[in-house]
Amino acid sequence: MDFAELKTRIAAEMTLEKPDFVQDTDTNINIGFIDLSPTQKLIFSLSQFRKREYLDIRTWFQDQSGEWKPTKKGVHLNLEQFENFRDILDNLSGILGKER
Repeated sequence: MDFAELKTRIAAEMTLEKPDFVQDTDTNINIGFIDLSPTQKLIFSLSQFRKREYLDIRTWFQDQSGEWKPTKKGVHLNLEQFENFRDILDNLSGILGKER
């Protein structure tokens, strides 16, 4: 699936709230966020660079002027690495689900 198709599919199928301060581009799709504090968010996005897709999970902070900016804190995974990451999360979810 090319990146334009992926972008269309995400827009149609994902119901997560997107951060309004980070704009999608031709090579970046914001897919969701988690509030860490009033001035910090964890932003999830997919990007394309040199025809390869990546998942980026990055901490953003709100500076004194109110502008949101990315930090160096984060993870940038190609999609093969993402599959491994997902397997780890699936295993953890199964363990946590059994305890609840």
